[in-house]
Amino acid sequence: MPGFQRWTLVCFCALWSYFFVVALTPPPVRSAAGRLPAGQTPNPGTPARPDEEKARENSKLGENGKNGGKKRSDNPDEAARDKTPKVEKPKAVKLNKPETWDGETVAEIVIYAYGSRPVIDYVFTNARLEGSIRIATDDNRPPIEGKIVEHILRRETSDRNCVRIEVELPGPQGDEPQQLVFGFNGYTNWAAQNRQSITLTPEAQATFLASLKHDYFALLRYKEDGTTVTRVPGERIMGIDTIGLELTHRDGARTKYFISSQTYRILHLEYEVQPTPDDKPLRFRESFYDFRPVQNLLVPMRKELYENGKFKQRIEFRDVRFRLAKLDEDIFLRL
Repeated sequence: MPGFQRWTLVCFCALWSYFFVVALTPPPVRSAAGRLPAGQTPNPGTPARPDEEKARENSKLGENGKNGGKKRSDNPDEAARDKTPKVEKPKAVKLNKPETWDGETVAEIVIYAYGSRPVIDYVFTNARLEGSIRIATDDNRPPIEGKIVEHILRRETSDRNCVRIEVELPGPQGDEPQQLVFGFNGYTNWAAQNRQSITLTPEAQATFLASLKHDYFALLRYKEDGTTVTRVPGERIMGIDTIGLELTHRDGARTKYFISSQTYRILHLEYEVQPTPDDKPLRFRESFYDFRPVQNLLVPMRKELYENGKFKQRIEFRDVRFRLAKLDEDIFLRL
């Protein structure tokens, strides 16, 4: 049981989030020394038009022998992607003095760099993400590797999103894999192991809920969430100059974002969690890599989590689908 509690604690950290790689996108372009490769996605000055993305996607379908490159209409999930709205260019892009921009101006440019608010609202109605997870252990044992599947149902505000996270990890003694499920129905959270309900420790529960709140997507929805964005000093991280933004949530919690001054991508975010009043705050940093456009929405394919400066977990997604035609809402309420 102690080993399982350690796994559950780490699995709760930064498991949302945003996103990922689709089978229809090109093979991943890896970057050296953690740098983000240039040119994979448009910066705010040169946005990709949805019709260009659509043409490239249809061309790939033709190469794969699906519909001969023609417009897809037989698959409801794919047909829904063909109606993505046009990219909305913010007025702030015309300004040529980034050092004078306030927090909201930078946030609006970040939203534009990720696809624009109309595209985000249209594409991100729900999502299914599948990939692998690598979890550090508390001792000298090798990291634990497993599978992860996330389901997300978007609600009116980010703190009401429904989330279901399924993790499969190898058994402690090399026996049957352990099936872990963590859920949030928009109001309460729950968990299960091998289809049996379990009670979360206060630390695990606090860490899980914090990971849902302190997400990169929260910045992209700051207006509808009623949160406040303030510009703060940035840092030079791994040779990249960043702009600092601090998001103040409605309950007073804060998330600090480090934005690339060249591409306006969110490279890192930081937040603190205090599980109980008697505990010392835990400081988390989540980093994002290997960005790609998925259905005209820019998403990171890989994310890494650090707790108090120590590596905790890495998630790499190999398949992502937004705007699913069918998503059973009951999965957020039951095992």
